[in-house]
Amino acid sequence: MNDIEALLKGVLPEKKKKTRVSKKREIHDLIEGKYVAENVFLVENKFKINNEHNENKLVKYQVHPLILKYSGLDEANIENLLFIDTETTGLAGGTGTYVFQIGIGFFKEDEFVLMQYFLTDIANEKELIDQLLNEINKETIYVSFNGKSYDIPLLNSRSIFNRCDGKLNKFNNIDLLHISRRFWREMLENYSLQNIERNILKSNREGELDIPGSEIPAAYFSYLDSRDATIMKNVIYHNKLDILSLTILLEKINKVLLSKNYKNVNKFEIGRLYLQNEYLEQAISIFKSILEIDPNHLSATKELSFIYKRNEDLSQACNLWLKAIEHDEYYAYVELAKWEEHKNKDYEKALKYTEKALNSKFDDYIYEGEEIKKIKHRKRRLETLSKKI
Repeated sequence: MNDIEALLKGVLPEKKKKTRVSKKREIHDLIEGKYVAENVFLVENKFKINNEHNENKLVKYQVHPLILKYSGLDEANIENLLFIDTETTGLAGGTGTYVFQIGIGFFKEDEFVLMQYFLTDIANEKELIDQLLNEINKETIYVSFNGKSYDIPLLNSRSIFNRCDGKLNKFNNIDLLHISRRFWREMLENYSLQNIERNILKSNREGELDIPGSEIPAAYFSYLDSRDATIMKNVIYHNKLDILSLTILLEKINKVLLSKNYKNVNKFEIGRLYLQNEYLEQAISIFKSILEIDPNHLSATKELSFIYKRNEDLSQACNLWLKAIEHDEYYAYVELAKWEEHKNKDYEKALKYTEKALNSKFDDYIYEGEEIKKIKHRKRRLETLSKKI
């Protein structure tokens, strides 16, 4: 039994038995819960919070400032976080895609509360979404996995379609898919939540209890046709593990940032995250530590050089540009040309760097033609200045 599985011991669907079942078995016959609106069945579970920050255990934590700023947030009360995942009738979203299950989880005092709303008749989608609207307020911050692009926009469009009262705040969203792509870039084959569970959280789901996400829409239509909810137990289990994995994944990311242990993550990308969110001191520290281990890390060299330039520490920046031109880096030639022209007034040396820039690689430049025009213009100007000396 894996760690995430252990959290659900006693509340999971029973393993399938080989005995024959009747053709019609509703969800309330199979899982403990209650109807909270017409055809809306609620399954609720509560988990005690583990005060020790052990691997893959539910713990209560504050969200690291970098994650908040990256997500466009200033601050976040832990009890305002709403971990959310939906199950729908289509994987692409758009018109004609209905929401039939909404799973949410939140911290409340010393517990983590997990609530799953399951729709037994698609005609009552409005009542399902109303249950979610009852749980959110202007302080709510969604924590999702691709929710910024899929779950929340879909829920918002379905709430408008169904003329629900209230609105979903589309902007307060910590999307762990985008953060995970940065943390583990070039380290995973794909960034599905299940793959992250296996390779990052080191946890595997029990196959006979789970169901692949790609099969869920067809399974739901089959249930609507047969009224046999047996397979829906697996869908509810799948959704439950998704929610729990989100809480553990966010804690994992928090722990990496707090401990500054970047051993099993893409350290360079974390440095870029700090840089892009204006944490220059942390970015400098990370890029410098990368270069201590690998002096020829060209990307770290480039990023660090421009931070130094921004901070007007041009001697440090020049040292890095001189190192970069050993690898024929276009930008370094350009920056050294600017330095020699404007700071040292050495037009011949500036011209020399400019000519080398024209013959160097333009790998990082989308608008290569525009770059060539700029550097040719610089070359003509420097030629004129050199003749005047």
